[in-house]
Amino acid sequence: MTPIIIVGAGAHGDEVAAYLCDMGLPLAGAVDDNRPKGDWNVTQVIGGVTEMVDFCSAHTEVRYITAFGSNSVRRALVHRIENLGLLNLKAWSLKHTSAWKGADVEIGNGTLLAPHSLVTTRTRVGHHCILNVKASVSHDCIIGDWCNINPAATLCGGVHIGDGCYIGAGVTVIDKRKIGAWTIVGAGAVVTQDLPEGVTAVGVPARIIKRHGMPF
Repeated sequence: MTPIIIVGAGAHGDEVAAYLCDMGLPLAGAVDDNRPKGDWNVTQVIGGVTEMVDFCSAHTEVRYITAFGSNSVRRALVHRIENLGLLNLKAWSLKHTSAWKGADVEIGNGTLLAPHSLVTTRTRVGHHCILNVKASVSHDCIIGDWCNINPAATLCGGVHIGDGCYIGAGVTVIDKRKIGAWTIVGAGAVVTQDLPEGVTAVGVPARIIKRHGMPF
């Protein structure tokens, strides 16, 4: 079976490792520039990102999934990995066995569908996203790349989420609302109006409290 590497040996990496083991998938280990080599959680740290070069040279094909909650960190790491130029290393999407995906749903490379997450129908989820535990995405939604939809967040029908958005735990976004790229919505908020890019919004209903701009 094709070995799988987790990129990131932190708390979210712990979760992803547990999912892989639960599903009996071939977890080879994790890479993390800030962790020493050796035993980690249910597997091992095989080194930093550059150690992927040697690992891939010993295998015909290798898959990886990023495991950092920060959207900008996840994006930066993927760009670093792509710049390694390893033709046999590909981003891999993980759908836990308890997650549910309906008809006409597109899931991007490197995206996680965590336990009990739900994506109904006619929906696109971008590359390298996290749909965390019990996140719910209804019909006709579009989610950009690098997004993090936190536990128990609910996106109602026809919602558009821009690249890099962070949707906090328990957030509700009502039907047909649009949230601009790299916007943060605080935990428990209810989004009843469109939100522009590069802001932080909190509360019920959600109100903008900060304009932090774009991370590039």
